[in-house]
Parts: sequence; C-alpha cells; structure tokens
Amino acid sequence: MGDRRLDREAQYWKLTSVLLLSVAALVLTALSFPHLSSGLLIAALVIAICSLIIIRSQRALLQDFQAELERQLPVDSNTGATSFFWFQRMLDQECRRAIREFSPVSVMRLLPVSSDSTLHKADLIESLHKRMTRPGDLVALDTSRGLWLLMPATNEAVSGFAKRVFELVNQQAGNTHLISFTFQPTADLNQAKVVDLFTLLENELIDSTEPQLHCDAEGFDMPSVTYSL
Repeated sequence: MGDRRLDREAQYWKLTSVLLLSVAALVLTALSFPHLSSGLLIAALVIAICSLIIIRSQRALLQDFQAELERQLPVDSNTGATSFFWFQRMLDQECRRAIREFSPVSVMRLLPVSSDSTLHKADLIESLHKRMTRPGDLVALDTSRGLWLLMPATNEAVSGFAKRVFELVNQQAGNTHLISFTFQPTADLNQAKVVDLFTLLENELIDSTEPQLHCDAEGFDMPSVTYSL
C-alpha cells in the first residue's frame, strides 16, 4: 500500500509541474501576442485552478500517508510509548506465547477520571518505563487519553506492582483509574478475550468520580514459577 501511495504522489507532482509550466508558457505567449492575450490568459487561469486542485489533493494524500506510517510505527515519537497498533500485535503475540510457555500474562489499563485529562505525556511514560524493566514489558497508548501496560510472565506479585503504579500515576498525572487483570494460559486466551473483559471492567467505572484500583486474576490450579515484579 505504501509503494502505491508513493507512486501516486510522484504522479501528482509530475502532473502539477507540467500544468504550471503550461501556465507559464501561456502567459509568456499572451505577452508576446497581444491580440491573443485574452484567450490565452483565460486558458492559463483554468490550468492554474486545476493545478491548485491537484496540489491540494496531493497534500491531503501525503498527510494520509504520513498518518498511516505513524500509526504503524512501533514507538510514538512524541511520548516514547508503544503505539496502539503495535500494542495490539504484541498483545496477540503474548497471548499465544503464554499458552505455549504455560505462563500467565498481565494487562493493565490506565484511564483518566476527568474527560479533560490525558496520560499521553512523555514524562509519565518515562517514569513507567523505569519501573517496567523485564523483557516483554511495555507501555502503550490507547486511542484516546489512556494507557495500556502489558506484562508477560507474571505472578501474584503483580497486585503489589499495580498499587505502586496506581500511586505513581495519581501523584504525577492526577486522578486516574487503574484496572489490572492477570490471565492464565488457558486454551481460550486471545486478544479478543482480553479486550472484551476490559470493556466490561471499564464500563463499571463510567460513573466513578474518584480514582479506582481494580486488580484481579483468573484462578488456576497449577502454581506459577515465573518472574516476580
């Protein structure tokens, strides 16, 4: 898709260049032959308008192309967090890895209480990164104002980590909800299951005006022998 857009952009530039050269040629001809000036100038005006339309179309195409590239980049350049597009890919990968390696995976959701607040801040994300140092841990943007935390290979110590993150974010960014859930490596673990559960948990916080910490986990018979946080 990217190559096709680049080819289309190049074609727009070539056509625009030809049209602008045509305008210049018509104006010069009009100046050289006064008896033809009116018709030539009208033609030049029409071509100039067409050129402006094409330039605007090309600019819109370029902006769409840049937005698509930024969406697919692993890291957001403004905050240093993982992009939401990449988070979705990593969540799907970690769900499959959890089943394969028989280890739990924890997911956290950070949501500002106020609709005017945002957690998409470079200093906050840097603070979170300093506390998430294990392989596979990541801090990701959501599509609005919140954050996602993905932590593979966790155990019961994740509840203590969630409390520390809750305190940090509320101190540094203001009133924020935190939802934490640890998924066991069951056969039905996948991205859709995670998203559906968090949608339900988020709906329970819609009317809450005070920061809420919700930390839960699936029960499992086998003990975990994974990393502590």
